[in-house]
Amino acid sequence: MNSRIVALTILVFCTSCGGRMQEGISDEPMADTETVPGLLSVPSRDGNFLEVTALYGKLLVREGDFVAEAEVKPWSAWWLPIKDKYLFEATPPEMSPLQKYDLYNRQIRKAQSGAAIFEKNKLYDPNANNWEGLCDAWAVASVLEPEPEKSISHGRITFGIGDQKALLIKTYENVQGARKFGQRYNGDRISVYDDIYAEQFHRFVQVELFENQRAFIMDKDPGTAIWNTPVWRASLNISADASDANQVHVDAWLSGASPFVTDYDYKGTLSVTFHYTYDLFGHRLPDGSFEVAFGVWTNDSLDYHPDFVSTLPDKATRSSRNKEIDLNVVNEILGTRD
Repeated sequence: MNSRIVALTILVFCTSCGGRMQEGISDEPMADTETVPGLLSVPSRDGNFLEVTALYGKLLVREGDFVAEAEVKPWSAWWLPIKDKYLFEATPPEMSPLQKYDLYNRQIRKAQSGAAIFEKNKLYDPNANNWEGLCDAWAVASVLEPEPEKSISHGRITFGIGDQKALLIKTYENVQGARKFGQRYNGDRISVYDDIYAEQFHRFVQVELFENQRAFIMDKDPGTAIWNTPVWRASLNISADASDANQVHVDAWLSGASPFVTDYDYKGTLSVTFHYTYDLFGHRLPDGSFEVAFGVWTNDSLDYHPDFVSTLPDKATRSSRNKEIDLNVVNEILGTRD
């Protein structure tokens, strides 16, 4: 394992990673309190955080064990921390991925590019937070792009699996077509820590994994750091409360791909599992199903639950923050199409 990877893995294993981003806080009024059969009331909550059920409809559940998997299983890759020099600095005898990209342009295409220098001078930041990196770009690429499985040579330039994944990830730094549900928790007093609300999360998982067999992106906890994970499997246990007919309990296990690989050329899916618990409140319908009015996180999930979730487009419009990287050249190197 590369010593740089060892050091960074130890440093960030218990933290998070993600792109730099800021969000404004909505000034929309809180949703009106509603009464529900058999319940005192639904807690007043910001209507902006009820988008999942507003879009996909009410949440209905039944007791039992349920499992769903996405049609596409995401692949793992190193998440390219902003304070890491791997993208632009050689580790003798190997050139860096962007040095190889520039050499490909010169030797094969007879053109000029300065992707390695641009990355070093414009995007690299030795003072970045430990969690800041490209796990957001990797998470999307790992679902929408086939995994590179072997080295590719162009003349005397060989792009290993790690080189190819790095180039792919760089082209997914800016992505259009995804839709996010939930507010990023910024750690301030006006952020909503309980968002994404439990019933919104459950309805989202129902739609994306159980109904459409699609992987999705999840920030695993509401800490200020961002950790984007591509989730491809869910296992849910839903049980009725023994004494309250208006309450059911949920244990949710979600499987995602991890970026904490031991080698840049890692191939396959290094799996990570997240466990969340929550209660859903509502009332029983004549057909035996349970119509949910609201949900609350429980036990350890009061502090550790998903912060936000995002859908993935069928085909993303993408680009790199590195202005010296040409998407068409990357496709040419990898032998892919766009």
